[in-house]
Amino acid sequence: MIIWLHDRLFANDRQGDLALLTLLRNAAARGHTLIISNSPNSPFHRRSSSYFEQWISTFPVRLEEELKLIRQQLMIVSANSTVRGTGRLLVSARKIPDGITGCQISLEEAVRAAAQPLYVLVENQINDAAFLRRVMPPVWSKKLLQWESEGKLRYEHSGGIDTMRNIVMFYTQDDKARLAFGLPAQIWQLGHFIIYDHDGKNAENPSQSSMDLKKICVQNRSHRLLRRCQENYLPKEVMLAIIEKRITDPNDRIQRRIKIDQHCSGGDQRHFTKLDKLFKNGFTEEIAWVEDWFKNDGSWPEMTELAEKIAAAM
Repeated sequence: MIIWLHDRLFANDRQGDLALLTLLRNAAARGHTLIISNSPNSPFHRRSSSYFEQWISTFPVRLEEELKLIRQQLMIVSANSTVRGTGRLLVSARKIPDGITGCQISLEEAVRAAAQPLYVLVENQINDAAFLRRVMPPVWSKKLLQWESEGKLRYEHSGGIDTMRNIVMFYTQDDKARLAFGLPAQIWQLGHFIIYDHDGKNAENPSQSSMDLKKICVQNRSHRLLRRCQENYLPKEVMLAIIEKRITDPNDRIQRRIKIDQHCSGGDQRHFTKLDKLFKNGFTEEIAWVEDWFKNDGSWPEMTELAEKIAAAM
């Protein structure tokens, strides 16, 4: 997230110091980009922050040096964020002129918004999180785990695709968002990333519920799976391992292995075949997972794009 601060905020009396210091600290902890200038549209080489420079010079030397270091860290804008359209918060005591892109909020709202993790809204908080950790390429899987452990990313439970749509519709109403989230609807949108199932019988025809949800989602803050559902990302080796672990009858095992062989020889259409309930929540199974299974199954290009979208939303 990019947070723009009007330089004049630092020219006020000392009553706002605690809020400004907290905002800087929260933004640094979350890895946001912070821009301080006289106008949100000022090009990089023309940004002026004279009030900010005067403000930090009034603090003890050690704190001043730390603030300068934080400022340098917060000025970085990643190329991925620029390409994918990271959201922007505008913080100013004055009304921002019309036509400038971004969500204007108060300083107090900015303090709270900067501390929020990125919420990834999924159908099942436990099972879908396990799916994402498993199916991602190694570099992105490690990054997701890091963000989780640092409190920068949290999975949020919805319970189902229709309920997910109701949640999005509720929180994109400003009065509802302010009541139940404590911040404007635009900040709820900027602070959430939505992942949902395709649920269709072929690539071109998602389920009606999936299409209805897509209509109300922000494109660069949502992702519809390219396969029917998460079970359709289970590699053949995992499905065979689940059969070995969960099925005890020898004849039943043999028949199920045959069905899996037939399923996996069905080309890309197998990605939209409804699988046996045996494989439900298969990504939580305790087996010896091998990364190359997913590479060979062909899911990594989609998962790389999804991970980059999540990273840009951070």
